Amino acid sequence: MKESKKKVRKKQKNKINKLELKDNHLIAIWGSPGSGKTTLSVKIAKELAEKKKNVIILHDDVFCPTIPILLPNIKDIDKSLGRIFANPTIDQETILDNSITVKNYDYIALIGHQKGENPFTYPEYTKERVIDLLILLRHLVDYIIVDCSSILTESILTITALELADKVIRLSTADFKGLSYFKSTLPLLMDQKFKSEEHLRVISNTKDFQGIEVVNDVLRGSSIFLPNTLEIEEQYVEARLFESIRDKNSIQYKNEIEKIMEVVFYE
Repeated sequence: MKESKKKVRKKQKNKINKLELKDNHLIAIWGSPGSGKTTLSVKIAKELAEKKKNVIILHDDVFCPTIPILLPNIKDIDKSLGRIFANPTIDQETILDNSITVKNYDYIALIGHQKGENPFTYPEYTKERVIDLLILLRHLVDYIIVDCSSILTESILTITALELADKVIRLSTADFKGLSYFKSTLPLLMDQKFKSEEHLRVISNTKDFQGIEVVNDVLRGSSIFLPNTLEIEEQYVEARLFESIRDKNSIQYKNEIEKIMEVVFYE
């Protein structure tokens, strides 16, 4: 007799809990527009926080700041990623002063741009300053998750994170927009320093009517499919992404997150 799906999932979770954590401390989540980079960043941070690991999510979001979307009622409007780069010296105190903690989630902090900020709010910064920030963050927390920009040519933070990350999770929507994006953008990462062949390729925000297997084959994906679900869409729109996934229709999303966790974080 076949085991129930519930028993199989429980066995998989027990297996993961027994595995050793990999030495992957800097994770870059990058992909096509609308592929769910921010959602995945938050959900992975939650998984790590539940294991009592300190996590900082760096949101590279100067064209459409993410902090006001995730935390619309936040009062720390003077805390910004731009302030860190604009400071004469980047040190741990500056980083902590511009980190936003999440209520009820003691192990997670966010750094990003605030409402009303844009590319001209602060002076331009250099790759060296990004490297300084990432090095200091490695000493401050267990894991850094960079919620990357889709516009590589306009972001020193994203392009540096893609180069220095211990692991890159690459998301693509299962449509012509996703295919077109990577056809145009991947040539920008041809240099061996980006190790683009080692990216974990995930097809995301999938819908029942889409040919996800075809897109997976074209992108040489890893057969991990993050589905579009009403619950997660509502969480995003209502600024509740830090809440747990409970709806039975979101079970596949949870299962795919476990697959990603096993590949990225466990031996």
